[in-house]
Amino acid sequence: MKPFETKLERSAPLALGVLFGLCIALLIVAIIMFRRVEERGSSSPLTGGRTGSQSVLQDRTNAIVEATRRASPAVVSVTALRTKDVSTDPYLYFQWLQQYYFNPTLRDQFGGKMPVLKYTIIGSGLVVSPDGYILTNEHVVRDAERILVTMNDGAQAEGSIVGMAADYDLALLKIEAKNLPYAPFGDSDKISIGEWVIAIGNPFGYLLNDTQPTVTVGVVSALHRDIKSSSRVPIFQNMIQTDAAINPGNSGGPLVSSAGEVIGINTFVFSTEQGSSLGMGFAIPINTSKMVIDELLHYGRVRITWTGISLSELTPEDARRLGLTANAGLLVASVTAGGPGAAAGIKEGDVILEVNGSKLRTFEQARRALFGLRVGDETYAIIYRDRKNQTVTLRLAEMPKGA
Repeated sequence: MKPFETKLERSAPLALGVLFGLCIALLIVAIIMFRRVEERGSSSPLTGGRTGSQSVLQDRTNAIVEATRRASPAVVSVTALRTKDVSTDPYLYFQWLQQYYFNPTLRDQFGGKMPVLKYTIIGSGLVVSPDGYILTNEHVVRDAERILVTMNDGAQAEGSIVGMAADYDLALLKIEAKNLPYAPFGDSDKISIGEWVIAIGNPFGYLLNDTQPTVTVGVVSALHRDIKSSSRVPIFQNMIQTDAAINPGNSGGPLVSSAGEVIGINTFVFSTEQGSSLGMGFAIPINTSKMVIDELLHYGRVRITWTGISLSELTPEDARRLGLTANAGLLVASVTAGGPGAAAGIKEGDVILEVNGSKLRTFEQARRALFGLRVGDETYAIIYRDRKNQTVTLRLAEMPKGA
């Protein structure tokens, strides 16, 4: 020790050592806290939620994109050319005057013939087989004098009608072609309300340089919808409802699941008087379409099913006499000898309570229970006879001429 070393000089090294150690400790604590903050940030529910949402969004987008790629090559544009007598329609007659009366060349072609207006109906279609069969809506090609089909790659072909089913609003067309891309069919009985669906159409394939179809996305809003006319008579039955936009000209195009399978044929949409969509589009289930395709291919028409049974509503007096509650079923008024009902053992005076699990109260419910079934299909009916229920099997036949 120096003889003249002060107390401050003696304590300086110790203070510096303590200060240095404190700095090191603070640095270590800061590193530990920083790492903990990072760990908490990476496991934060908010951050994790964003990561999960991004993952779900990416998966959903990829599914829709892949489903579209799978189905869209089979979507075509269908153009139907028609003529219409316009002499009884003032608006159409004015259009005819604009087109023909003031055009000497076209006017001379008509001479003294009845004034008619040439116009086109534009819709979409779906290739259902590689050899050129195409499914579309019946209302698209109804009364068509010529049908032009524009393929996904821009190629055009003349189409002919194989058969039409107005009750189902479906028509099967044929073009001369081979090795066409066609869409895989799904099972419309297995779809669920709320699942993603894609509406694809190609309404303007002959007008646009780019002939790729248009795509809209939505969900299945409801199933088994019946659409009635102003007279309360169903004009469409068992429809799929979707909020995917079915734009004008998309009628006849497919409604596709997120797996890329066709589950329906787009048909119409509810809209305002100004033409804007109400978010309610409707498609024919593909299982119904399969039945129609098979019938049209084999018979050129959809055969009308026949039960050989005449029904009447159950009156309160009938219900009391039979020991039933009111509106408990439909009364069998008559049974045709040799018909399906007679073969099933159904007799006059029986009450049909259910058909295929559907309870019957009205004629509309009876029609609904048999809708979409084909000749040869078996149905199971619960009938009431002698104050007891029994089950019978009814095999549908084709309606005979004059029945």
